[in-house]
Amino acid sequence: MLASRPPETEPPLATALANPLPDILQPGLDLVFVGINPGLASAAKGHHYAGPGNHFWPLLREAGFVPEAFGYEDDGRVLEHNIGLTNLVERPSRGLADLSREELRAGAARLREKLRELRPRVVCFNGKAIYEAFIDGRCAFGLQAERLPAGRRGAEGIVAFVMPSTSARTAAYQRDDKLRFFQELKRIVEREIAT
Repeated sequence: MLASRPPETEPPLATALANPLPDILQPGLDLVFVGINPGLASAAKGHHYAGPGNHFWPLLREAGFVPEAFGYEDDGRVLEHNIGLTNLVERPSRGLADLSREELRAGAARLREKLRELRPRVVCFNGKAIYEAFIDGRCAFGLQAERLPAGRRGAEGIVAFVMPSTSARTAAYQRDDKLRFFQELKRIVEREIAT
């Protein structure tokens, strides 16, 4: 007989769907992290990367993006460090498999518009599937060769970086592997700030 999950680790679907997760964005950020869509835990709690075991917040601190430990309750404070948070698709779900191709295409169009308007220096796709949905093609992890359109004439464009998802369900990459991607991203952001 299979044991059921305790209710506090998986919020009821109705609760999660009733809580849209707002972007944490403003113009001119150094870095914007893009998730695929809010998970049910994040939607129910009203905060980004609130899923049990998600590595995002500890890795953000360990890589030096923030000077102190942040938890999902502190997600709004990332703006103090010129970092933003958004998702490709706004609708909460259990995972990528629950999203339609139409939702992914529409989300990619909305994200392109946000990036053109806000013009961050660097955008980090927190998962390969997110960037592949965004470009409707294949990619490798790390710094992408092509910059994203910046939305103004003469602009160089926005640096794009792809890393493994910080979700604990991404078993192919362990926490230390994910930390190396965060550290590489930190070096790229620092380089872009210096230029």
